[in-house]
Amino acid sequence: MSLFRNFATGLRSLFRKNQVDRELDEELGAYLEMETAEKTRQGVGRKDALREVRLERGSLEVTKELVRSGGWEFFVETCWQDLRFGLRMLRKNPGFAAVAVLTLALGIGVNTAIFSALNATILRPCRTRTLSNS
Repeated sequence: MSLFRNFATGLRSLFRKNQVDRELDEELGAYLEMETAEKTRQGVGRKDALREVRLERGSLEVTKELVRSGGWEFFVETCWQDLRFGLRMLRKNPGFAAVAVLTLALGIGVNTAIFSALNATILRPCRTRTLSNS
């Protein structure tokens, strides 16, 4: 599958989830019917053939999850769900959210200050020496 088609299919499954789920249900249902028809042609009764196919293929819900998890859109959707859950939890505990934000701000600020100092003292002088020697 081309990169553009893969991207377009992924976007479609992200934004038209209900339609894609219906199509997947139809496709899996058609496959189940096709396998059942094959078993009935071999002489097994319809009810028994359907049961055998379901036992062989496993649960339809598990199959659907396997199909859905095959693309990049599953990763994006999972990250989006995790982000929403995290924000909901932070909204429930505003004290913890404030401490988390302050800790992140302090950590980012300290790292920036240390890198700026190292950049000015250790990294930049080396570059100017090499450039002046050239």
